[in-house]
Amino acid sequence: MAAPMSNENQHIVSSPDSFPVRTKQCAVEINNHKTELLCSQFGDRTFLVVTQYNKVGTLVSVTNARVTDATGATASMPNIDVLMGNDQPMTHVVARNLITQIPLSKPILLSIALKDNSPKTVKAIAKILPTLM
Repeated sequence: MAAPMSNENQHIVSSPDSFPVRTKQCAVEINNHKTELLCSQFGDRTFLVVTQYNKVGTLVSVTNARVTDATGATASMPNIDVLMGNDQPMTHVVARNLITQIPLSKPILLSIALKDNSPKTVKAIAKILPTLM
């Protein structure tokens, strides 16, 4: 993954245009933790890695669910399913907050491995992720 950078000086590294899977990655320091972010765009889904351990962490599937209320109005909301790893309520909260700024045009496979899952850290990561899309 990319070399660590401060949040203000993030540098995004992209795969060559000729490569079939478009990939962007960056490394930033957030609350004194080296945080690496990677986004690979596949034809059917997006793969996001968010790690402070240099490893793939808990794998979470995020899909767009349509919900209809009693009046017949529909809304979309993310459906979060832990596929492998730590299936705790905090995992769902972190996943939901990480994808707040990302359009759910196709499913997302999200890997989360955070030493610091404080709201401040999650918000900082959520602000960076759209730049990788």
